[in-house]
Amino acid sequence: MSENNVNIELSYLRKKVGREKSARMQAELLLESKSTELFDINRRLQDANQHLDVIVARRTKALKATTQRVEVTSEELQNTVNRLNLVLDIANAVTWLFNVRNQTMDIAGKSESLLGIEPTKAIPADTVLSRIHENDRKELIEGLSLALKKGEAINLRCRLMSRNGSYRWFLINGELSSLVSKRSLCVIGSCIEMHEQVEREREVWNIANHDTLTGLPNRNYFETQFSALAEESFSSSESFTIALIDINDFTQINDTYGYSMGDGVLRDFADILRGYSEYTHHVARLSGDEYIVIFKTNLAIWSAHELCQKVIDRCVNISIQNGERLGLNLSMGLAVFPKDGRVLDDLMQSVYSAMQDGKQKKHIGSSCVLYNAAIERERFREKDIRSALKAAIKSKSFDLAFQPIMCNQSKYFVGSEALFRWPDMDGKWGVQEVIDVAENSGLILDLGEQVIEMAFAKISHLNEIGVKKWMAINISPLQFQLQDVPQIISKALIKYNVDPAMLVVEVTENIFLENINRVADILNQLSKMGITIAIDDFGSGYSSLRYVQMLPIDKIKIDKAFVDHVGSSIESQGIVKAVIDMSHSMGYKVVAEGVETEGQLEVLKDMGCDYIQGYYYSKPVSFDELIQLDDFSKNTPLVLKTHLGRTL
Repeated sequence: MSENNVNIELSYLRKKVGREKSARMQAELLLESKSTELFDINRRLQDANQHLDVIVARRTKALKATTQRVEVTSEELQNTVNRLNLVLDIANAVTWLFNVRNQTMDIAGKSESLLGIEPTKAIPADTVLSRIHENDRKELIEGLSLALKKGEAINLRCRLMSRNGSYRWFLINGELSSLVSKRSLCVIGSCIEMHEQVEREREVWNIANHDTLTGLPNRNYFETQFSALAEESFSSSESFTIALIDINDFTQINDTYGYSMGDGVLRDFADILRGYSEYTHHVARLSGDEYIVIFKTNLAIWSAHELCQKVIDRCVNISIQNGERLGLNLSMGLAVFPKDGRVLDDLMQSVYSAMQDGKQKKHIGSSCVLYNAAIERERFREKDIRSALKAAIKSKSFDLAFQPIMCNQSKYFVGSEALFRWPDMDGKWGVQEVIDVAENSGLILDLGEQVIEMAFAKISHLNEIGVKKWMAINISPLQFQLQDVPQIISKALIKYNVDPAMLVVEVTENIFLENINRVADILNQLSKMGITIAIDDFGSGYSSLRYVQMLPIDKIKIDKAFVDHVGSSIESQGIVKAVIDMSHSMGYKVVAEGVETEGQLEVLKDMGCDYIQGYYYSKPVSFDELIQLDDFSKNTPLVLKTHLGRTL
């Protein structure tokens, strides 16, 4: 081989080696570079793995915590469900869901025991509604409608048919579901039994609004019903009549037959009024022996008056518990709403005035009075008297007149009766009219004290001038009821240094209407002071020997109504003679009031009447005129307290 070829080949080999060396160096550099990258990648991968481990650990921990919370929540939810079921069981309640689209209801809870429906889903709504009481069904349907249209909550009391077929009260609550979807509009709620609670509430309401003795509505319920009826009347422009009814002298029934029998009479009378229910809106017992009736709006006033007369006729002869027959006398007043009063107070005043008008004009028997303009004028007249009386009591502008009383045997004046006078009346009102107003208004209490004060002042003056005559004063039944009469008189005895034997306390038979035991106690206190007790106007009202025997009576004063005809009427003579004989047999002295003629005087003298009072001997006179009477100035021995044998 030539040197040239060798050189060429060597050169080629060198170049090849150089190229391979260069390639190997590049490869080594590339490998080194890739190794570095791989190392970096591996390092980053290691870092990523480490971070992933942390994330996995965290996520695993969080998952465990979530799992634990889910388990706790699930347990709590189950406990809540259990508690809810327990509450539903205890409360006798079920839950319900009304699906509007399907018109079905889902019920959960003790529905079978409560409603007689198996706990199930998709019950037709009509099936459930059919178990609602017909009087409550409409209200429940309206409640569901409002819940759907306006989102209003349902809160109703309804009667649902129970398993045994009876209706029981439930509280139904419900509202539009907050989970409503466009496909399923729902109302969800609960149904809670509250039958016992409703029954207790009704019982409490019944007690609060009804009279326990008669079962009739009481004043409270009457006023509520009146208000509702008055509103209807204003809206319809229709009027209605009310009647106020009072059983006259009911206290006597209690005293004669006992309170148990009296209660029976009140119940029987309530039943009589119930018998006219087709003509009345309401019948109520206001208090004691007072009842009130509201007649139906289509009943004319005259028809109402006729019905009241029928009630009066029905009560003429009724049977009481022990088989006896008893006649009830009634006082009735009628008034029309709104003509006679546009508010209850005014209407009651009108009807009360009508009733009182009947009482004043008919002392014996029943009365039924329609309110009218004349009664209205009388009411305003009473108002004027009452107003004037108040001012007169404050200014002490009263006076006394005195009518002497003659002893039928000695023909001497033995005493006098102090009579109330009011100079400022000036003929506008009568004395008895003023006294009646004072009694009805309660002003008689202050007026009576002033009369006692004036009378004692005059008795003291008689003492000073040496005239020993007794003086009679009248004490109102209302004073006995509301005042300490013995204390008032005792203070006056001490203040004026008066001999109690010179005082006669006169009480009317109306006093028998009060608590007879209390009255007897008061009169006994007065009698022990040495004061003489007389029954005034005997025979005019509530005469009863039983009552007279219970009281420490010294004198009986025969009512003028019997004395008026004693000279001409055999019947009056018989009554007066019987009273005198009865009184004498019991040790009482007798005073005849209103003696005006010699004929009356002679008959009374023959009958043995002890004392005479009247115009025949003297009209009422002033105190100065009284002491100037010749016979009044003469002192003679007088028998004042016959049953005690005391003389003056």
